[in-house]
Amino acid sequence: MQEPTIRFPVTCPTCALVSLSEIPIAVIAGALLLEKNIRLHAGCHDQYWTATFIEREQLRNHLSALKVQSRQEASQPESFPGQPESMLAGASF
Repeated sequence: MQEPTIRFPVTCPTCALVSLSEIPIAVIAGALLLEKNIRLHAGCHDQYWTATFIEREQLRNHLSALKVQSRQEASQPESFPGQPESMLAGASF
C-alpha cells in the first residue's frame, strides 16, 4: 500500500512559477508537530528550499482541510442524497 501524500501549490523562488508539489502526509504532520524544517521543491528550476512560516501555515491549512477516513469507513460505499442504497450495492469506488 502506497503512503498517503498531499499535493499543494508551491511558488518557485527563482521565477515565481506556481506548480504542484507532493509530500507524504506523515512527513508534513511530523515536521509541523515537532517544529522541524519542511523542504519544498520547484521542478521548473529543480530548486529546493526550506518552507517559510507562511508556507508552513498554508500546509497546516491544507492538512486541516483533509477528510480522514478509517479503513472501515473507506471500504463502505458512500450514500448520496436522493439516491437509494440499493443503487450503490454493486458499485465499485
